[in-house]
Amino acid sequence: MKKSTSLLLFQALLSVVSGILITQMSLLGRIGIHTMYRQFMIFRSWWKTALLLFAVQCLVIGLLWGIRKMVHLSAAKKVAWLLLIVGIAGFAATYWDFSTTMHKVMKAKFHFGFYLFWIGWWVSCLYFITIKNEEPMVKSEELEEKSHY
Repeated sequence: MKKSTSLLLFQALLSVVSGILITQMSLLGRIGIHTMYRQFMIFRSWWKTALLLFAVQCLVIGLLWGIRKMVHLSAAKKVAWLLLIVGIAGFAATYWDFSTTMHKVMKAKFHFGFYLFWIGWWVSCLYFITIKNEEPMVKSEELEEKSHY
């Protein structure tokens, strides 16, 4: 339990740092968000951005934890590897977007905020990949028995 608390605290810290960096966008980015892309107004407030990023990280951790408790370790690790690959692809897509579209004028701090989000995603996945063997709380036979009722 202590390790998962440390993971959540790490993700909270990373989300705050990411939120602060994302809000330090360029003047052109601020004008664009204020005038044309109002759906991204959340990125102008550091605490709202941090809360959003932390919520997504908590969803990833909750998903991995729930899967880990329901299935055997090998299957749970496969899901964690799959989500790690999704995180790597997300990082690559973010880098590509920031280097080829108009987002490249948004300042490096803005970019680093999103890169930190993906690095946090990787850390969560790697945590569940390296977790030691524990018995799942619900065994598949128990799930099958309950579904017959």
